[in-house]
Amino acid sequence: MLNYTYPLLLVLLMWQCQEDTIYERSTVTESYTDGVKFGQSIVLEKGEPVTVYSNGGEAPRKLHVTLEQLFDSRCPANAACVTYGNAAVVLSASNSQGANKAIELCIGKCDTEPIRDTHTVTTLVGETSYRFTLKEVVPFPGLEKDGEKKVAKLVVEKM
Repeated sequence: MLNYTYPLLLVLLMWQCQEDTIYERSTVTESYTDGVKFGQSIVLEKGEPVTVYSNGGEAPRKLHVTLEQLFDSRCPANAACVTYGNAAVVLSASNSQGANKAIELCIGKCDTEPIRDTHTVTTLVGETSYRFTLKEVVPFPGLEKDGEKKVAKLVVEKM
């Protein structure tokens, strides 16, 4: 009986962590010296600040966003793992009036939640509500090239 239990357990563990999705490596070539508009995609390295702004028919708003921390414990590509792992970021957001807020976002297997590809949080910074969405963290573990830095891809929207 034990002769069948161990191989079966090994097969189940390997089956749990297999990736069906092919992750493509992306490059960061964008510069945000002038900032980006709300709703546009942003790619940030750790410690990199960006100003997100609105213009048009409403009162101008600016939000300063910085990627403070980035953690990536996802199972590397082409590896058999017991758990999927996750990628988490901590953002710092501040407005022109000096209100500050820390925003935590996580993709993958986070706490007791099911595995998720994106994570969205709506929060107040000062008196204005914003929606922060973490789209992905790249490069995926096991697919990075020498000298390539981890970046977070996200979208910030003013509600």
